[in-house]
Amino acid sequence: MAMQCAPYQQYQPPRQHYQPQPIQPRQPHSPTQTCSPEPAPRPQYFVCLYAQCATTGHFARHADLQRHVQVVHNPESLQRVACEFPGCHRRGQFGFSRKDKMVDHMREVHKAEIPKRSPGRRSP
Repeated sequence: MAMQCAPYQQYQPPRQHYQPQPIQPRQPHSPTQTCSPEPAPRPQYFVCLYAQCATTGHFARHADLQRHVQVVHNPESLQRVACEFPGCHRRGQFGFSRKDKMVDHMREVHKAEIPKRSPGRRSP
């Protein structure tokens, strides 16, 4: 006796009867009335969860925590920024993890006159 099976079954949702409700006029909001639940507050800081991390500080932004994890806990994945001053040893593995730190080094160690950008302007 051969069974005949359909490759799929069509789903029929159960029927629900809709009862129209009368529309209520909007009421002005009072200070004690809440419209919707408050959104969950954002954490005030982010903490490194690596075991035995020497950093006890908290990070104000998630991006700062991500940078910390990359620089401190995964340094081999970083592309180092070399000092552009001729003869400086801050190249290769001794380079900087961030370009802004290399620029600070150029200003402080090599006394290079590199202007600081004006507030509010970002380089492309």
